[in-house]
Amino acid sequence: MRGARAIATLAAVLTLGGVAQANPLDAYGFGARAIGLSGAYTALADDFSANYYNPAGLARSGKLRLEFGYAYHQPELKLNGADLKVDESRGFQGGVVLGGKILDRRVAASVSMFLPDRLISRIRSLPQQQPRWVLYDNRPQRIVVTTSIAVELVENLFIGAGITFLANTTGTVTMTGDVGLSDENNTQLFSAVDVDLTSIRYPSFGIQYQHGDWSFGVAWREEFNLRLDIDVLVKGRILNDLVNFDPDNPDVLIEEGKLTLVSGNNNLFSPRQLAMGVAYSTPCWTFAFDLTWVQWSRFPAPTATVEIDLELGALPFRIPPIDAPLATNFRDIWVPRFGAEYTPVDTKDFGLTLRGGYFYEPTPAPPQPGATNYIDTDKHGFSLGLSLRLSMLEPTLSEPMFLDIAGQLFYHPDRVYTKTDPADVVGDYIAGGITYGVATSLKVLF
Repeated sequence: MRGARAIATLAAVLTLGGVAQANPLDAYGFGARAIGLSGAYTALADDFSANYYNPAGLARSGKLRLEFGYAYHQPELKLNGADLKVDESRGFQGGVVLGGKILDRRVAASVSMFLPDRLISRIRSLPQQQPRWVLYDNRPQRIVVTTSIAVELVENLFIGAGITFLANTTGTVTMTGDVGLSDENNTQLFSAVDVDLTSIRYPSFGIQYQHGDWSFGVAWREEFNLRLDIDVLVKGRILNDLVNFDPDNPDVLIEEGKLTLVSGNNNLFSPRQLAMGVAYSTPCWTFAFDLTWVQWSRFPAPTATVEIDLELGALPFRIPPIDAPLATNFRDIWVPRFGAEYTPVDTKDFGLTLRGGYFYEPTPAPPQPGATNYIDTDKHGFSLGLSLRLSMLEPTLSEPMFLDIAGQLFYHPDRVYTKTDPADVVGDYIAGGITYGVATSLKVLF
């Protein structure tokens, strides 16, 4: 039956649910300079990427900045040696920082964004039994827009706050009409879809302090969970078309049948984070260290919870309840990051700065001996970058212009997953791989 098949297919899709994980900035970084330092940027952030790393740093320069760039990251994440084709992350990144002074104290306001140039949003439905790299599968397809303000409280002590806006999706699918009991040609269903986008907001806060050659920073990024909640209502008559069916005068088996399906799905989750950083600078060298606590223990199951209720009049037919998704049992982690910069050339008209970094991110995912297959491994991140300063553009530009370029390589060492049940449909497997990427940023000061 065409109608019954459509209902069954829709119910199956909603039951599987979408993949949930953090946003692209958590995964790959933001801004070429920060990426070149492997994210050791909490104490140094002062450009558009401070909206993510530490909004307090926006007030440090006290100038107007326009910044624009591009980032591309290509995962090659494998299962038993076969590439699972996790989508690349690519898109434009940049922002504007409006800096100045009020009562002789530096202040700033800023807007920054990451805009994917392929897909701006995606929902992928996968069951919890299907192996996938759960923290890297869906998050490249996400627009990120953040607004922040910062102020200098006392000399060289800055505080800042930012808000990011994202949209929750709720909707209702309604189908009405007749359903033939045995012949799909006797089924006529008319559908209507009503979808609402409701905004959610999550904040970030930061502090920076400079004392001589030293800089210190602390940043807090609140968690968020984007949901996709869909209700499906199918109601109408069920026709007995087994023998001698007359479409003009059908034999109505059930006058008013009703199927109600309520699906709630965690579509995108980003964990709460506390980042602490320290940096030391000399005329030629800068060294930075960050330590970030990431609260992955609150990671909700990335599979939908579904309730189905079937009413068929006097017929005593009921659909058994669907098992709730299993808990993920992820754990909190600490991520250390190191970065360094060296400036071998620093003349009046031209400057060259080289940089590099490393970070280690332990996996928050536990072993998967049972029904779930949420793949993740430890991650070692390596980065290299450079910055070119051009100061010979007067009178067109009275301030220097900077071009930053960075490259990244993530190494995911092999991890063996062993199943408790020897008859498990998926069985034992090995996961590992690499991710490589590049980022650029052009900064103009006014």
